[in-house]
Amino acid sequence: MDDSPPDSPPLRHRIEEAYLHELRSEGRAPLSVFRFCQNLGITEREFFSEYPSLEAVERHWWKGMLEHVIHSVESGPEWSGFTARQRTLAFLFAFLEASLDHRSLFLLRHGLSSPVKPVPEWSALEDRFDVFAHSLLQHGKVQGEIVNRGPLTAAYPKALRLLLRSVVAFHLKDDSPKFERTDAFVEKSVAVLFDLIGRQALDSGFDLMRFLLPGAMNRA
Repeated sequence: MDDSPPDSPPLRHRIEEAYLHELRSEGRAPLSVFRFCQNLGITEREFFSEYPSLEAVERHWWKGMLEHVIHSVESGPEWSGFTARQRTLAFLFAFLEASLDHRSLFLLRHGLSSPVKPVPEWSALEDRFDVFAHSLLQHGKVQGEIVNRGPLTAAYPKALRLLLRSVVAFHLKDDSPKFERTDAFVEKSVAVLFDLIGRQALDSGFDLMRFLLPGAMNRA
């Protein structure tokens, strides 16, 4: 039985906080439910009343972080007047800003991974992001900003998901002052994506290549 005082945080919150503390301090997730519950002072029954597994704790936390960012940008006074491109930029910058509070966790899960390879702990986050991406794309279609390219249209949400992973990967490797290169990467990458699904990618694609490979482009 949980003997926490009446004003203590809800059990689910306590479990998440203890899980994240161990993940940050040990550099790995808790190894067993039994030991985790013992350290937290709860029973296994109490744990499983909240989560089906230790892995589910982290998946739920990542999804909650994303939900908070989405709510933050969607409740902004300018959101309704933004184009799909502007909404994507606003979301990515807000997500990166929120990530600074949890950079150690991002490094643990994404520091060595490729943007094209899914991170298991992000499965629930990416499911929620796909819903958000569909809403962005639908807004762009209604406004005439995004065009239908037949079968390729089905790949648009995946392209947005890959964009999110790529931005995170770039940000984690960015050592420029105040992450200035990440800001430029976000703007140029979003320009390329929306040219691909809207007009054309030639100009923005060349601009991104010149940004990523300055030496090679100067020799071209």
